[in-house]
Amino acid sequence: MSYDVLVKNGMVVDGSGFSRYRADVAIKDRTIVEIGKISGTAKTVVDAEGMFVAPGIIDTHTHYDAQPFWDRLCTSSVWHGVTTVLTGNCGLTLAPLRPEHRDEMLATFCCVEDIPVRSLATVVKWSWETFADYMSAVDIGLGVNMLPLVGLNPIRLSAMGAAAWERTATPDEIAYMQRLLRESLDAGAWGWSTTVSPTHAGPKGQPVPTRLANNDERLAFARTLAEYNRGVIEILPPGAGQPDATDRQHLLEVSRLSGRPVFFLGFDTEAQEFVEAATREGAQLYNLLRAIPFNPRFTLKKTTFFKNLDAWDVVMDLPFEQKLAALANPEKRAELREAAMQRQRRRPGVPGRFVKWAGFVVRKVKLPEHRALEGRGIAQIAEEQGKHVADVMLDLALAERLDTEFEMRTRSDEDEAKIAEMVQRGYALPSQSDAGAHLNTNYCTAGESSYVLSEWVRERQLMPLEEAIRHLTFQPARILGLRDRGLVREGMVADLVVFDLARIGIREDEVAHDGPNGTPRRVQGADGVEAVIVGGEVVLEHGKHTGALPGRVIRASNKWGA
Repeated sequence: MSYDVLVKNGMVVDGSGFSRYRADVAIKDRTIVEIGKISGTAKTVVDAEGMFVAPGIIDTHTHYDAQPFWDRLCTSSVWHGVTTVLTGNCGLTLAPLRPEHRDEMLATFCCVEDIPVRSLATVVKWSWETFADYMSAVDIGLGVNMLPLVGLNPIRLSAMGAAAWERTATPDEIAYMQRLLRESLDAGAWGWSTTVSPTHAGPKGQPVPTRLANNDERLAFARTLAEYNRGVIEILPPGAGQPDATDRQHLLEVSRLSGRPVFFLGFDTEAQEFVEAATREGAQLYNLLRAIPFNPRFTLKKTTFFKNLDAWDVVMDLPFEQKLAALANPEKRAELREAAMQRQRRRPGVPGRFVKWAGFVVRKVKLPEHRALEGRGIAQIAEEQGKHVADVMLDLALAERLDTEFEMRTRSDEDEAKIAEMVQRGYALPSQSDAGAHLNTNYCTAGESSYVLSEWVRERQLMPLEEAIRHLTFQPARILGLRDRGLVREGMVADLVVFDLARIGIREDEVAHDGPNGTPRRVQGADGVEAVIVGGEVVLEHGKHTGALPGRVIRASNKWGA
């Protein structure tokens, strides 16, 4: 028999959690048609000798709503073996939307997600108002499959106009929003999303429209989704990544009333007991945890890390020799010490954060006499030397003409082990990549799956390979209601990743000048991902794009839904 693609000699980890096994995988007409020792021919043969073959990764928290208009491949996700993404998170979508609300919704999307609005506006060619038309507009042949949620921000704008930025909705307005939600769900939306996070503000610093909504609005939308018996809900509550007791109770109410899975974002394991208790009562709540710790590395020679900190921002922008002189100046140093303990500036309406000096470590020194400081915390050194933490950093950097490399660590090894344990117990997904967002910032975490496989599985052995693959593929597929993906089984759609476990991992994120109209953005490459197959076509081979763009917008329906 002749096949379209034949993946030969690989070790299959099929997504179920069962043990690996050696087999060939044959693909024809987008579908896995045979698994075993296969002797047939194929148009394309992928040699997976010494590598693993797994279902394509499913990422449940992305913001690729606009990126296909300038990057149809959907990087960086596809580089890491991601074949399906849930888009439209945090209530931020570009439909349904009236023409008069396009500019303010695009500006809000860009403001919250740190994307340059002027550049993006030139590549988003508005040709839609309804959610159905938006899905058709973005369904242009992609590197990954998209499952779009509909955001409540554009729905609120469509129903309330300018009042969406000012107040709660009336019963008539809620009814109108429910009608728009039904139209979007009928068109194929995979559920709805919203945000009440205090960090989410519009271009003028005002709260985004969904922050003006009360619990009654969200419960009304929960009842609407219950009518369909399919789909998921994503909520970023007022407590953002650390929901308090009130937030948790509301999440539980939404889950109970809708009867559907509810995703919320978490940055730690504090919500574990709450989720476990809710699960025992039958609620479907899932904590989306960030697998990759946000550990930026930098030198003071050139960094944007202190861009929002008074006094530091001016000094860091100085030419090299002037910067050295300013850092050595006693008066300027006093100003820097004082500013170091103040809040960083954020956009209007968003509270700034304090610099977490306790998390800074000396990662790499230049001079041999400083070698003993490598790996040590700045705060610990400051206590030993009786210095201010800022002086420890600046004195060391000056002594090495700003070549010292520092790192800010946001998570301990113990905390990471707890996160992995929560994922293993089934109450969380390691899926908070935010891929497609934060082009303007100094980090990219699109490679969460590669991080889990390299750090959690290979290096620290926090979970077996089979379990990690299950949490990255079959588990999100079943939660979302994707019946034909998430497993390497005959009859399933051929979305696959071939990887070398000995080499897989994330590269340090870097700036690429390939954003909309050439604007800079952060990207994160992968090592060890040898082939990515989407819809039965090889999209990446040895890390290079083959030119194929078989990904599509998958519309939810009773056929696909749970």
